[in-house]
Amino acid sequence: MTISAQNLAQRYIDALTEIGVAAKRDDDNDVVFKILGTGSFYLSLDAEKDPEFMRLVFPNFYESKDALPVLKAINTVNMENKAVKLWARERDGKFHVSASIESFLASPDQAPDPGLLKAILERCLSATRAGVESFAEEIEKSDASKPEDGASI
Repeated sequence: MTISAQNLAQRYIDALTEIGVAAKRDDDNDVVFKILGTGSFYLSLDAEKDPEFMRLVFPNFYESKDALPVLKAINTVNMENKAVKLWARERDGKFHVSASIESFLASPDQAPDPGLLKAILERCLSATRAGVESFAEEIEKSDASKPEDGASI
């Protein structure tokens, strides 16, 4: 089954709309949306090469100049939470933390079933929030949350 990039993105937009999230397609045919009280997310999609694969990303939700507590917190979250994976990228002397969930949602070269997307996206968003909350708890236990560190969440 071949699906256009626009149609694949629309499937995700429709599924997000069903769970109460307003989303739109960007110029790269990825899906972008905001969740009130949480922040901006995007779904990275590739209809041409990999329509069955989805990457949900909550980018740059935390930054700090102190790498060790950040990396320890990331490691704990990645070990103890289902599905969500956190990582840090160094840029301009700070470590920017992002969260993502990557998954295959259909057979090779198949677009995911629209009904399946709603249930999976709800669960993925919940798992992402749980991972971010776990990260915040771990950071709070460390010295990285001191204002003079330059940390922000």
